[in-house]
Amino acid sequence: MVGCVAACTRRLYFATTPIAIHPAVWLAHVRRGEGERVARAASRMPAASWERELLAALAEPDEEARTGRVNEQLSELDFLLARWARVPRVCASISSSAGFLFGSLAVRFGLVALENVPAEASHDAINAVILQAVNVAVLGMAGASYAIAAQYAARKAARALSHDVELLVDALESLPEGNGGRGAPHSEARGAEGDGR
Repeated sequence: MVGCVAACTRRLYFATTPIAIHPAVWLAHVRRGEGERVARAASRMPAASWERELLAALAEPDEEARTGRVNEQLSELDFLLARWARVPRVCASISSSAGFLFGSLAVRFGLVALENVPAEASHDAINAVILQAVNVAVLGMAGASYAIAAQYAARKAARALSHDVELLVDALESLPEGNGGRGAPHSEARGAEGDGR
């Protein structure tokens, strides 16, 4: 169950941090007229390959090619956001099933052990066995609950990030040349295009 919790946490990380620069932060800089600073930072960050590809796509002079390249980057982002998307559901199933399985085993082995317990103490012993089984099952349900919560949070975060990216792309496309948008310096954007890929 600890492994399931770790895997669900990893999925949540993928959904909230698929790229190096969060689009909401980038958009805030663009709205303050500091888009070029983000473009320069992205050109120096090894992990910002998606950002560099987006800037290179926006710098494409041909409008039809630019649209295709931008859409390609949006599809790439969808792929990044979907990493490990099925993991929380699988972990919820594993945790709940494991909880019930080990709880049942605790009851079975506990009742077998009660054969040597005196009759006057059997009532308390049975209660202890049942309590132990319930505790084991509760651990499994707790793991399943965490997996469900992680899945919900990851979906919500992915939707919010996608929305922020759409706003960012619209803002970058509307920028005049030389301000970190469509007019981002071609040499800088294209020179880093192959980095991290």
